[in-house]
Amino acid sequence: MKEEPLGAGMNAVRTWMQGAGVLDANTAAQSGVGLARAHFEKQPPSNLRKSNFFHFVLALYDRQGQPVEIERTAFVGFVEKEKHLIGHQYHIPTAFRAL
Repeated sequence: MKEEPLGAGMNAVRTWMQGAGVLDANTAAQSGVGLARAHFEKQPPSNLRKSNFFHFVLALYDRQGQPVEIERTAFVGFVEKEKHLIGHQYHIPTAFRAL
């Protein structure tokens, strides 16, 4: 990753990060790159929608069992019932994006 001064603004950061580290599905499958397992080390609170601040730890592992580190995430929003995937159960329906 390249380092940018904070004064450059988020748009500059988003510009150089777009597409960084993104692989198409075929390349990822052939290279072995991808997430194989995830689990909560610390669960989010059950009253998440009523919280102004919440903390949880989600551990991610690649196909070789090595931990995957995400440096920063952003809260996207809550997943409303009408947008739930069929057959999936949501303990706490939230969406985050890895930056």
